[in-house]
Amino acid sequence: MTKPLRFLAPLLGSILLLLLLWWIRLPGFAPAAWTAAAAPGAASKQYLPVLYYQTDLLCRFGVNGSIAGVNMAPLKAGWFVDYQAAAPANKPKSLEHFPVIRLWQTGPSSYDYAPKGSALTAAIAAHPGAYWLIGNEPDRRGFQDDLEPQLYAAAYRNLYQLIKAADPTARILAGTIVQPTALRLKYLDLVLTSYQQAYGSAMPVDGWSIHNFILNEVSCDYDPANCWGAGIPPGLNDNFGEILKIEDNDNIELFKQRIVRFRQWMKDRGYAGKPLHLTEYGVLMPQDFGFTYSRVNQFMTATFNYLRTATDPVLGDPNDGFRLVQRWSWYSTLDQSFNGWLFDPTTKAATPYGANFAAYTAGLNGQVDYYPVSIGVTPINSTTYTITTQIANAGNTQDRRNAVVSLFVKKGTTETKVGSDQVVSLAGCGGNRTVSVRWENVQPGAYIVTARITTSGDVLPGNNELAKPVTIN
Repeated sequence: MTKPLRFLAPLLGSILLLLLLWWIRLPGFAPAAWTAAAAPGAASKQYLPVLYYQTDLLCRFGVNGSIAGVNMAPLKAGWFVDYQAAAPANKPKSLEHFPVIRLWQTGPSSYDYAPKGSALTAAIAAHPGAYWLIGNEPDRRGFQDDLEPQLYAAAYRNLYQLIKAADPTARILAGTIVQPTALRLKYLDLVLTSYQQAYGSAMPVDGWSIHNFILNEVSCDYDPANCWGAGIPPGLNDNFGEILKIEDNDNIELFKQRIVRFRQWMKDRGYAGKPLHLTEYGVLMPQDFGFTYSRVNQFMTATFNYLRTATDPVLGDPNDGFRLVQRWSWYSTLDQSFNGWLFDPTTKAATPYGANFAAYTAGLNGQVDYYPVSIGVTPINSTTYTITTQIANAGNTQDRRNAVVSLFVKKGTTETKVGSDQVVSLAGCGGNRTVSVRWENVQPGAYIVTARITTSGDVLPGNNELAKPVTIN
C-alpha cells in the first residue's frame, strides 16, 4: 500500500495547487489586498478577503410571527419577531429573538404597556444584549399600538431607562412605523420634538426600526371610498399622505425610495451611522387581487437583492460596510390573513413562499468581515495617551467568531506594539466594540498609529488594518 501512496502524492499535490489557483480567480474570492490612498492626515485602510462558512445562520435575514412547529433550518434566518417580550420555549438556541413591548393610549395624556413588573424584569434578564422594539406601529390610528407622538416619546423614555437600568448592554430600537413615508416621518418629528421639549435632550436610540409596507394614506373622514391602507397617524390632522393603488403593494422602486428616505431622515436628525432594522415587510394584498405565488416571490427576491447590496458612504452604517439596512424580516411565518406566509399553518410544510426564501438563502455562505472603523488618540497627561479603535464585523453570520486586535505606533522606520493584544468576538451585521490601550512615555514627534486585526481560532489568518498619522507636540 505504501508504493501507490507515494506515487499519488505528487499528483495530488498538483491537483490541489490547480484548485487553489482556480479558487483565487473566482469573482468575489480574490484574496488580493488593497490600500486606499489617504489624504494628508487621513487614515489609510487595508482590507483582506471576506471569510466564508457553509452552515452559519444569516443575521441579515429574519421572519415575523410564531415559529411553533416549523422547521426554520432551511431558511437559515438568524432572528425573528413574534411581538412578545419573552421568547417562546421552543426557540432554537441559535435563533435570536427581538423582544417587543406593546403600547396603547389610555387617555388624552396617558398610556400603558405590556408586559410590566416581574414579567418584564424576567424578559430583560432572559435577553441580555438584545435588540428591544418599543411599540409596534404606534403610528396606526385604531390599529396596532395607536399612540399620539408625545405619548410615544414619554413611553419610550420610560422603557429606555427601565431596560437600560436592568441591562446596560440592551440595545433599544425606536420607531417601528408602518412605512417610512413623508407623513410617517412627520409623526416621528413630533415624537423627537416632544422628547426634546419634555426632557431637554435629544431622544437616545441605539438604532431605528421601521416596517416598509406600501400602503395608501387617506383619512376616511376625507375620502371614505378610498381610505384603505395605513390611514393617518394619531395626533396628525392631515387628510392624506401618499395616495397609492393596490397594485403598488409590491412596487420595488417605492420600496427602495423609502429606505433611502428614512436613512436621509436619520442623518438630518442626528442619527447618521446608527443601525437600521427593517423589522417587518412583505406583500399584504391577497392572491385574489392578482398577487400570485410567482408575483410575491419575485418581489421577495428583488427586496433580498436590494437589501443585501444597498450601500451609501454618507447614509449607511460605517460598522456594516455602509449598508443602508442591517437586518430585515419577512412577514410572515404562518399568518394567512395576509399574503406571503412561509409555512402552512396546519401541516407546517413550507409554502412556495417558504421554498423561495430557502432557495435564496441556500446560495449564501456565512461571511466574517472584521475591520477597524476608526482610531483616536487622547491625552491623559503630557507623556501618556490613550489609543482607541472601534472594531466592527460587516459579515452576515449570527455566530460570533474571535479576532485579535493589536495597536502599534511607528516613528520613522521603527514600529512598536502598544499594550497587549485584545480578543474581540462579534456577530456580523455591524456588531462592533471599542478597544483601548495605554500609550506611555510618549515623546514629541510624528507617528503612524495602526490598528491591526489578525484572526484566530476557527477563522483563517489575515490582516485588516487602519493607519492614522498623529503628531505629538
